[in-house]
Amino acid sequence: AGRLARRLRQLGAGPDRLVAIVMEKGWEQVVGAIAVLEAGGAYLPVDPDLPQERRWLLLRQGQVKIVLTQPCIAERLEWPPGVQCLSVEWQNPGEIEQIEEPLRSPARANDLAYVIFTSGSTGEPKGVMIEHRSALNTVLDINERFEVRADDRILALSSLSFDLSVYDIFGALAAGATIVMPHPMSAREPGDWADLIRQERVTIWNSVPAL
Repeated sequence: AGRLARRLRQLGAGPDRLVAIVMEKGWEQVVGAIAVLEAGGAYLPVDPDLPQERRWLLLRQGQVKIVLTQPCIAERLEWPPGVQCLSVEWQNPGEIEQIEEPLRSPARANDLAYVIFTSGSTGEPKGVMIEHRSALNTVLDINERFEVRADDRILALSSLSFDLSVYDIFGALAAGATIVMPHPMSAREPGDWADLIRQERVTIWNSVPAL
């Protein structure tokens, strides 16, 4: 994430500038979101399975110039002119140069942390803009109310395009807890979730009541 944040800063990421994260669910989303915030920018999650017209609309509305994605996604999707794609891939830790300190983010409390678009089921999608202070208040409130600790294990079930994912990632890491992510192929299989909860000794389930 630190290495990626430096690359994003070089490409112009900064306060109130959106960097799109177009990925399937996985560890790469976590790395991408952390890197964007460390670079001082804000992230815009875009589902790679959306029709091309909808994806391009969201990228245009967000004035996105940089997209973070996975190699398999970068190869199969088309991108608007002027958009630069960076693929997040596994790197052997021994090959990564040692970074002594994280970048110091120039973002302030009232700058954007992320933007999530509505489904657009009643018209055009609308971007909901969330500031750092709002996201931080949520993380602090939940961690204090439920006494989340470093030995907790959180099932990160929600899509990155859904607000609950913000706590799954940043709430867990803020407490030193573990993020347990289901495989993308089991995203709609409750039986797989139950198996994963038992196998990984999950202690926190964060979802809408219907689930």
